[in-house]
Amino acid sequence: MADVLFWSNLRQRLDGVLVEQQAMSISDYVQISTVVNTYLKATEVETAVEEVRQWVTAYVNRQLAVIARRLQKLERGPSLIDAYVAQWQYFAQASQALSGSLGQAVGFGMREAMAQAWYTTVLRRVAADVAAAMVALVDDARKDGGVDDPQLLSKLSCVLAELRPAYAPELSGGEPLGVYFAWYLEPYVWAAVRHVESRTGHLRTPGSTREYIRLVARLIDDEERRAEAYLRPESVESLRCVLAQRFVAGSLAAIHAEAEFMLAANSEDLRSVFCLLRRVPADRKAMQPLRDVFRAYVAQHTLAAMPSLAELNPNEASVSSLAFARNAVDWLIAELNRLRAMTARCFDDDRGFNQSLVAGLREALNSKKFLSKGHPQLEAPRLLAGYFGLLLQTDSALALELAAAHPTGFENAVESRARDALQLCELVDSKDKLMYHYRSLLARRLVTDSSANVDLERTVVAMLTPLTGIGNTNRINDMLTDMNLSHTLFADYRPSMTLGSLNVSVKVLNHILWCGNLSSELSRALIVPRQVSAACDEFVGVYNSRYRSASGNSRNLQWLWAYSKATIQLYFPHSVGRVAQTGYTLVVNAYQLAILALFTDSSCLGSAAQQLTPADISLHIKLRLDAVKSELAVLARAGILVSNQSSDAVMMNSSFNSRRLRIDISGIKRMRQETVTETAKIDSYVDSERYLQIQSAVMKEMKRCLSIHHTRLLNLVTTRYESKFLVERTVFKRVIGVLLDDKYIRHKEGDLNIYEYIA
Repeated sequence: MADVLFWSNLRQRLDGVLVEQQAMSISDYVQISTVVNTYLKATEVETAVEEVRQWVTAYVNRQLAVIARRLQKLERGPSLIDAYVAQWQYFAQASQALSGSLGQAVGFGMREAMAQAWYTTVLRRVAADVAAAMVALVDDARKDGGVDDPQLLSKLSCVLAELRPAYAPELSGGEPLGVYFAWYLEPYVWAAVRHVESRTGHLRTPGSTREYIRLVARLIDDEERRAEAYLRPESVESLRCVLAQRFVAGSLAAIHAEAEFMLAANSEDLRSVFCLLRRVPADRKAMQPLRDVFRAYVAQHTLAAMPSLAELNPNEASVSSLAFARNAVDWLIAELNRLRAMTARCFDDDRGFNQSLVAGLREALNSKKFLSKGHPQLEAPRLLAGYFGLLLQTDSALALELAAAHPTGFENAVESRARDALQLCELVDSKDKLMYHYRSLLARRLVTDSSANVDLERTVVAMLTPLTGIGNTNRINDMLTDMNLSHTLFADYRPSMTLGSLNVSVKVLNHILWCGNLSSELSRALIVPRQVSAACDEFVGVYNSRYRSASGNSRNLQWLWAYSKATIQLYFPHSVGRVAQTGYTLVVNAYQLAILALFTDSSCLGSAAQQLTPADISLHIKLRLDAVKSELAVLARAGILVSNQSSDAVMMNSSFNSRRLRIDISGIKRMRQETVTETAKIDSYVDSERYLQIQSAVMKEMKRCLSIHHTRLLNLVTTRYESKFLVERTVFKRVIGVLLDDKYIRHKEGDLNIYEYIA
């Protein structure tokens, strides 16, 4: 009788929970626990606990079957989804409370058992109807733009995800959301696939690739946004992978081919291509071909679009003046900024595409085709060195423009431009050649007093140091220090000298630091006017009285007349106007001074010459004939000298007149730049230096390894000098050939690719 009363009492209490779905308080669940505990204590039967568990499980299954039949009768639509969500939410709360109240009495695991009962009895019966209702709602959303109650689908995804694979062993398979994926996500995904397929199927033809890319990208974006609103966040990736595999991975070849045309046309559709390809799994390597296409585009477009010399130098200035360097480097900086903006806009600033951009621009700057735009001096290292020179030269057009635009922030403006140019310097392989040209132009700026600011020079050198290495910039710093010492030294000597009416300024420079950067071949034996020669001798005497070599001998001072200039007052007998009494102030170089002295200073030839041939002038002043003719041409263009019509002799123009009282014909500005010949000498010097460095590196590696393969040796040498220059295979083979001929190394017997060191 007690058993009948117990089961009846338990059924009555459980009916209130599962059938009537009344709001149960904590005390109600405590009473259920009390009833069960009292029964188990009164019944001393070992199987009583298992009997209660089985009875409760069977009872729950019967009640869930009723709920399932009720849900099956509903129409496939929002009402079915709403009812399912509401039933599950109540059952989940009730099962949690019941498992808490019955757990201690009948053992733990009641909640898991009840969840598994829900899956078996309810979900398996109505899952297809619920999924169909969900798909119908989403299809309506695709047509109308949204559902009336988007939270409904989100609630459904949440309640389905609460059923873990442990409750459904046949669906687990290692998927953390196995039940959810099988009964909800999978129908959703394939509905999305059917939708995209229906919209894009007609575009899978060769001529419609671009339209296909646009539409697929837009549709997949829409599906992902819709999924983020309707699905659980961790399940969106599953949808993305399926769509990418279905609509992108199968068309990779066509998409990559179309991307080349898009790049050529600078199309905004590139972003659609990128968005599609990044959805493809990484193991398919779908993005790398697009990066390769982008790199090739950057290299080819830069070479094709690079202006020619005529476009860079519209005023037809001398190529040696580097007037075109500013236009060329500014164009390259603008092109780099444009490509970076494209990378950010179309490729989301992806690291791989930035690397492709750098690789493509590096390929263009170091290509031999870069030199075919009109003149060999368009080589990238010289262009960049010339650009730095224009920035730091006081009277260059670029420096003057910056000074006018930034009167109080000139240094900052120069540093900003220098940083822009450094971006290109990083891409140049021949950094050693860049620094040779930089030193050559720096030497001319310092010697001709045209450097904007020594502190600014040091700042730019500090910016170059991390890029080119401290070995390349130490010598530049030493040159700047040496120039500063020269100014201090002459300031100390000046009071000790009696130079009469001459106002002299002398720079004493260290031959070791400056010998490779300043040319002195033309000026070693030049005969200058007696006053200048006396001043030079006096300075040498004062200098040697204070400084002597370690052996006690006087130091050897060599005058660099090519970089010297003088300001003189010259009178012309038949000049008219006010200048007849005051004369003209001429700024001339040392060569011109020596030539004019032959016509105006009686001490040179015993009497002032009336006319002289170029050969006579060359003989008297000890200057090479071609240099004499070059300076005579300058003086003739200025109108100071005139030619004898009956011979090749020249004479002073006694009737010279000019509107300007001060005339500069020294050509010092030309001396601040490298000539074509000097550029060729630098190239030759750099090539010989590289040869010696490669030879030294090969011998060091051979001594260290004793035996080494050709390819490994080449890689080691290339790595050693990659921050300075690119080791060319032809030069490397020439070095190896010389070392083999001179018996420093030999081929390994039986393998010509392995070298052995001969001790």
